Amino acid sequence: MRDVTELIRALTGLAWPMFAAWVVWKLLPDIRDVVRNRAFSLKVGNNELTVQQFTDQVVETTAELQRHITARAEPPPPGREPEPQSRSVLRRILWVDDTPANNAYLAGQLQAMGVEVVQARSTSEGLRALRRAPHPFDAVISDMGRAEADGFDPDAGLTLIRKIRESGDTTPVFVYYGGANAAARREQVAAAGGDGITHSPTELFALLGKVGRFPRAAT
Repeated sequence: MRDVTELIRALTGLAWPMFAAWVVWKLLPDIRDVVRNRAFSLKVGNNELTVQQFTDQVVETTAELQRHITARAEPPPPGREPEPQSRSVLRRILWVDDTPANNAYLAGQLQAMGVEVVQARSTSEGLRALRRAPHPFDAVISDMGRAEADGFDPDAGLTLIRKIRESGDTTPVFVYYGGANAAARREQVAAAGGDGITHSPTELFALLGKVGRFPRAAT
């Protein structure tokens, strides 16, 4: 009889976990549907990201920042003087990318620092934005390869730079290239008239900082 009592107690203790497992199993298709749709998303700047997309970008940027902070903690080489801080202020940036959501977190950071970010999805749209801007842009950021009206152009960033320079526009242009082989295209960007290329979010901010101080940091 005692053995039966202990068995009943054990089964009673398992009742709620078993019931919870049964509920989860029955609701699993609905849970999957919620995850598949856009229920788990958030607004960053002018873009909507899934939680996973946002988390990935936060992790990437934070890791880059930590690495650069560590590198800056090392003493500079003898005789190396820091560059003087620019007196201009970075107020407006044109960002050309056919997938703006890929840069939503960085664009949100710039906006939080007081920089207006205007987004364009193609070379032609970017050139129109430059021509029609009521106030000049302080810098242009472009991806390297993107979908254009006539198909995918792996060198769209170079094309944009050349067209900007051909028009006589001297606005600094930086290529933010997601591939780790960005350094291999540095000479091409320079030959086209660009001012830099990087795959590092932190280095991109450093390049922009050479153009001018961010408004929230300006005095």
